[in-house]
Amino acid sequence: MAHLEYNINTENAEQAEMLLALIMPYNFEGYLQEEASLKAYVNQNDFDAEAFEAFLKESNLSFNKSSIQHENWNAKWESSFEPIVVPYIDSPEIFACVRANFHPMNNDAKFDLLITPKMSFGTGHHPTTFQMIQEMSVLNFENKIVLDYGTGTGVLAVLAEKLGAQKVVAIDYDVLCYDNTVENIEANHCKKIIPVLDSHCTNNNEKVDILLANINLNVIISELKNILEATSQGTQILFSGILIEHKEIIYNALVEHHFQNIQMKSKENWLVIYCTR
Repeated sequence: MAHLEYNINTENAEQAEMLLALIMPYNFEGYLQEEASLKAYVNQNDFDAEAFEAFLKESNLSFNKSSIQHENWNAKWESSFEPIVVPYIDSPEIFACVRANFHPMNNDAKFDLLITPKMSFGTGHHPTTFQMIQEMSVLNFENKIVLDYGTGTGVLAVLAEKLGAQKVVAIDYDVLCYDNTVENIEANHCKKIIPVLDSHCTNNNEKVDILLANINLNVIISELKNILEATSQGTQILFSGILIEHKEIIYNALVEHHFQNIQMKSKENWLVIYCTR
């Protein structure tokens, strides 16, 4: 399966982070952030290259494009994958370690998450995933029904089960993410996660106790009505994948849809939001 690699030149890591958020709607399958560039990978058979390249030119971003095989970029990304450790919010002790099967176990971490790197979004390296994992450390998942919308690698779903969730529904629209989630469910010996291939936030009329959505601003706002239908009064919700510059936009959207107890934190220009239904 042939893929396109876009090597987009950036001035610094901050610009690359912002660019990552802006190009997410183009449905890239994977990203590789380097010191002065952001590489993005997509299946060339279902991608509007003309529209994307017009966006890059309008944004005054220089880039190179090449065609490569899927296994090549996946192997390259795997070679750069390092374990990530996430401490508790108010303690230096390690809450979770996200690692691949070729890394040794971190015996200091309370939760060991084995995530096979297959370019799916959600390894813990990105500030949004890091913050979601850290915020999960203060929520009570025991016997709760959880929905992980935009599951990526399934890392948050795996952690939710390890934290005691009764049932976890892990949704993603991307087939590669779905397949990767299934692999990671098996690798972590999880029994309570149900992977779902879907573009919408839905749980078949069953209300959830905790909802996790690490995705992006446009998708979250477009799915707020579905999120309301999947939740009930008192449901705890964590949102991420939103740039700090869009703080007012997401805050107003949440207020408009009557979400309550809205609390926001940030890390490296990315927000994590806690609220309740």
